[in-house]
Amino acid sequence: MAILFRKKTDEVEATQVTHKPPKRQDSWRETAESVVFAFVLAFLFRTFEAEAFVIPTGSMAPTLYGRHKEGTCEQCGYRFAVGASDEVNNDFGYLHPHTRVEDAFCPNCRYPDNDIENNLAFNGDRILVTKYPYEVGEPERFDVFVFKFPEEPKTNYIKRLIGLPNETIRIRNGDVYLFDEEQGERIQRKTDPDKQRQIQIPVYDDDHPPRAILEAGWPERWAAVTSLGTERIGQWEQATAGWTHDADARTFRLADQGAGDGRQHWIRYRHFVPSPDDWDALLAGRLVQARPQLISDFCGYNAYYGRGVHMSNSARDVDTGGVWVADLTSNFELTLDAVEADGNVLIELCDGLSWYRCRIDVNTGQATLLEVNVQMDANAERELATAKTPIQGTGTWDISFANVDDRLCLWVDDSVIDFGEGASYERFEVGGPMAIESDLAPVGIAASNVQAQVAHLQVERDIYYRKTFQERQEGQNHRLDRIMRDLHPYLYDPAEWTRRYTEHLDELNSRDYKLGPDEYLAMGDNSPRSRDSRLWATGAGVPRKFLVGKAFWIYWPHGVPFMNDGRGYALSYHKTAVPNGGFVKVPDYPKYTAPFYPQIERMNRIR
Repeated sequence: MAILFRKKTDEVEATQVTHKPPKRQDSWRETAESVVFAFVLAFLFRTFEAEAFVIPTGSMAPTLYGRHKEGTCEQCGYRFAVGASDEVNNDFGYLHPHTRVEDAFCPNCRYPDNDIENNLAFNGDRILVTKYPYEVGEPERFDVFVFKFPEEPKTNYIKRLIGLPNETIRIRNGDVYLFDEEQGERIQRKTDPDKQRQIQIPVYDDDHPPRAILEAGWPERWAAVTSLGTERIGQWEQATAGWTHDADARTFRLADQGAGDGRQHWIRYRHFVPSPDDWDALLAGRLVQARPQLISDFCGYNAYYGRGVHMSNSARDVDTGGVWVADLTSNFELTLDAVEADGNVLIELCDGLSWYRCRIDVNTGQATLLEVNVQMDANAERELATAKTPIQGTGTWDISFANVDDRLCLWVDDSVIDFGEGASYERFEVGGPMAIESDLAPVGIAASNVQAQVAHLQVERDIYYRKTFQERQEGQNHRLDRIMRDLHPYLYDPAEWTRRYTEHLDELNSRDYKLGPDEYLAMGDNSPRSRDSRLWATGAGVPRKFLVGKAFWIYWPHGVPFMNDGRGYALSYHKTAVPNGGFVKVPDYPKYTAPFYPQIERMNRIR
């Protein structure tokens, strides 16, 4: 950080000068004073206003990256990042002996054998943390904040602030609730819908299809479908009319055929996720049975393996998520080429026994939020709220529709549509989550009486906060991890998954954290791998006096190397410990390279 000063001088009119002015004798003193003054101001600014930090680990991924590697999927071309902090001793900065992240899953197509052993490892994001918000005001729920680790106050931690003083926070079914004896539990939503949108985790980007296995017979995740009838809720089959799919352009078109017949024509996302065994068979030319499954809390940032005691040793050992996540966001580009009377577009998100819809009348731009309780009547819609949108007549719009934290949100061209309080709802669940067949194809887009095109289809999910035990209950914690892994094979069968989850409901579904009058609850966005309030032996809360400030800006994500096949040229190399107590250079593993350019797209405000 640099602080620049300009000394103000008197302005005088120029006259004839016949000699060089004498050099001031005290100029050195003024220079020294200015330098000292600049350092003092910089120190004060750092102490009271802002400070720079480097993120060492991936506990806040994908919001903030710790030490990580980046790669491009060999099958679908998707760009991804995975954690690499397991390679190093964070206290000393050297590599653990014989340790290297070697391979990674693609978070988009789940190809498990992306070779990243020799990819560069980058330091974590460099961020600015502002101190004055907590000096003049109070922390707010869902802030990203820096604090002194209660068990080791010399160490700074960064997490998301989940609970406030004197609260009892309940983590249930992956969501955050405020609990008290009189009012029961109340879900806590991200107050700003745009903050909610920023921290969604990618599930599938249709612009990056795994073409090799699609050509080998693996089904497309998005497809034009038709319902088999309400007596078989959630069952869909490929449609022979209506939308046509351009597999090269990655678009769906609803043209003259069927566009004006008054029927709803559907495309749906089916969560067809190939396992490592499926990938091996398909690439070897063998047929496999593809079955859709429930969307789980798989976290691509953690999906790597390699050499070393701190990481998984094979693709089969990687945690691919065993818990169903129903809080979803659908993103796509909609183009309307022709609009007839009663033309409309419908977006649907399934959440167990409830389906949530947004119907847009494209003649008036009116959007209506609807709920369908399929247990009561799969054909009956209950209106929740209405609002005006700019989707009217022909044109092209970017649309996002989300069902997160028991609230429906709609964005059009990145602007949130205000539905008022009607967009939020309360659910009264008995027991744990109940997945049904419709959750295997949980996202749908339909259109009627229009000619339209849909492109750039994406599905995202919300953060799922896992329940876990404190370190002093280590045996129970390992048991919890085992139960979650054991659930994974049943994601293909919603009824059986629900039954088995219910068997372990007390262990999996809910946990309360009671905070004192001066304490805050901290959790990481990377819930499967975050040492946060759930695990501290000293208790759940962060004392107020340990708060450092609010994370504000990613000012340097890492430089992007170029030249030498995109690796740059090595300036220094990693070192690793040797048995005699010294350190040796790892000649095939550069630590810093040049030249590089700034990664401007990730320099942004921290939500």
